Amino acid sequence: MSAIVVTDSLSRTRFKDRAIGLLMFASDPLDYDYRDVEAQKRILLDQFADCRSWRVPAILDAVGVDPDLYFDSVSQIHLPTWHRGRVALVGDAAHCASPLAGRGTSLALALTGAQFLAEELERSDGDHVTAFPRYEARQRPYVDVAQGTVEGGGALLVPPAQEAILARNQLLQPVAVGR
Repeated sequence: MSAIVVTDSLSRTRFKDRAIGLLMFASDPLDYDYRDVEAQKRILLDQFADCRSWRVPAILDAVGVDPDLYFDSVSQIHLPTWHRGRVALVGDAAHCASPLAGRGTSLALALTGAQFLAEELERSDGDHVTAFPRYEARQRPYVDVAQGTVEGGGALLVPPAQEAILARNQLLQPVAVGR
């Protein structure tokens, strides 16, 4: 699949005293130097060059001059284990579901993971060799479900075609409630 321009997957918000724009598009993995900000700007400008709706032109103008541009992929990493030696990972460091899964709040996995880890360390009298695998065995089923929802969430957040964008927007319209 080549890169797909998604005209509706952008937004604008404020953080402190700055306006922040967000542009998202679906593509195969891109080959670029992550240290080359000008290359990142070119990728965005090329992807959205034909999009003239909403505030896209203004956002693209800002991209062209922004020295603090942040450009990255939305990804998931599936680790075979969340511990090694005396170190155990919890929360996003171990198993971030990514924004595409739409499960960050419902999981609260950083909190439950920390609780499970603490409980297992207590049950094993601080023996991390015993506690770490038990923590992971308790936590992994929740993580597997959350990470498994990325396909549907990704298609909703970044639809693959204009027809899908329109269908998503219709689905997300507020429902009129009679009084």
